Amino acid sequence: MATAQKKLDPLREFLDAVVTRIEALESHCGLSSGVSSGGGSGGLSKTPSVRHISGAGESPGLKAFDKFLSSAVYKFADTCDDLGDMDNLGKLVVETFEGMRYVIVLASRAKQPTDMKDLQPHLTPITDAVTKIRALRLKRDYDNHMKAVMEMLACVSWVTCRAPSQLPAPFVKECIGSADFWSNRIRKEFKGKDAPNQIAFCDNSKKVLIELAAYIEEHHKTGVTFNPKGVSIAEAAIVLSDTPASAAAAEAAASVVGNVVKGGNVMGLMSELAGRRTGDGASAATGLKKVSKDQQTWRKEFKDEKPKPKVVVQAPAPAPKKAEKKKKRGLPILEYQERGTKWVIENHTTETATSHSGSSMLEVDVTDPKQQVYIYNCDGVTVKINGDKCKSVIIDTCEKVNVIFQSIISGCETVNSKKLAIQADGVCPVFTIDKTVGITLWLSQASVEITSFTTSMSSEMNVSIPDGDDRKEMPIPEQFVHKIEKGSLSSEVSDLYH
Repeated sequence: MATAQKKLDPLREFLDAVVTRIEALESHCGLSSGVSSGGGSGGLSKTPSVRHISGAGESPGLKAFDKFLSSAVYKFADTCDDLGDMDNLGKLVVETFEGMRYVIVLASRAKQPTDMKDLQPHLTPITDAVTKIRALRLKRDYDNHMKAVMEMLACVSWVTCRAPSQLPAPFVKECIGSADFWSNRIRKEFKGKDAPNQIAFCDNSKKVLIELAAYIEEHHKTGVTFNPKGVSIAEAAIVLSDTPASAAAAEAAASVVGNVVKGGNVMGLMSELAGRRTGDGASAATGLKKVSKDQQTWRKEFKDEKPKPKVVVQAPAPAPKKAEKKKKRGLPILEYQERGTKWVIENHTTETATSHSGSSMLEVDVTDPKQQVYIYNCDGVTVKINGDKCKSVIIDTCEKVNVIFQSIISGCETVNSKKLAIQADGVCPVFTIDKTVGITLWLSQASVEITSFTTSMSSEMNVSIPDGDDRKEMPIPEQFVHKIEKGSLSSEVSDLYH
């Protein structure tokens, strides 16, 4: 008798797995089941609990991500809590990265979709957490902290990056410089003060980005790594939304019967319909219209009274546009040239700056007021000029570049550039802006009454000045009204700026 029971055990396990699978599909379709497997989920949840996700920890990439959470994210969250007066910012940051973890778990179980838009519904936990963070209203003392956190959380979009248009690791590295820009303001504000938690906040936020970039470089170099032998994303989400026991049972069924379970079983379906028959004989098929033989399209008796539609020949689809070639750059240079007493910074990007200094920030030490600084063809870097004074600063053909300096004797000039941020901690008498789109100038109180601006063929220009404990940002006019009066031409700023 015991031997017979052992022979029936595999069949019993198989049938339990099939029933579990049907319950999961019913839950997804909104049907209620009369059979319960004990811990089944009552509905489909887009964000499974931590215990549900933990069942998929067999992926090396997931194990590495858990290590990253422990070594970087949780420490940063604890730092936010230690600061106080930051509401539940630390908790929401953890929720953001746990949403990222859910996407990695999903990818480890699912094959890559033909259209990456299918992944968008599963990014809701991430976007919801970021939205809650953006809605926080903290004290003004924490403005720089919030801006640093928002710049840091821009990295979550790496899950949508895909080669060849955008590699995820370089995308995350670009966020280091942006977040560092605001973290350095915090470091400067608390320099020389007994505020270890403030410095820890800056260091740990940077650590999150650096370790995330290293993790992506190793496990998701060209984009989120999917499982080529996995199921569809929708099917994987159903399994993750159910209990761990149901998920394990569904996996066991898939390993035993393969495509039979995935594709469905006609006999099993008929048995299920029979089981749903009520006492009065009604079933799931009650009330359906009976189809005669002449209405069954696969029979020879079928009579098609409708005229056949004309075959429309579709025009061939247009050929896909070729991807734009990346701009070629020369060798990165950071050196002092005796001839001309000039510091030269050329052809640097976030990657080259990181390999040079460990971050996207490049520093030069000006030792003589006669020295100049020339920045050319750089992208996504921050340049800090150490020293009390330098003769001049020129920024040429750059994009997404931040420049910080103390004082300039002659002036600062920008040309053929985009998206610049320039901060003068001391005095700069003249800013010359030529053919520049998108520039923000941060002036100190000492420079407000002295500085003048000369602009030509430029747009999206703003200047930020101190206003008590806060700062005031003003646009530099781009639109003017010209009039001819008494034989001469006069110009005035447009009413848009009054």
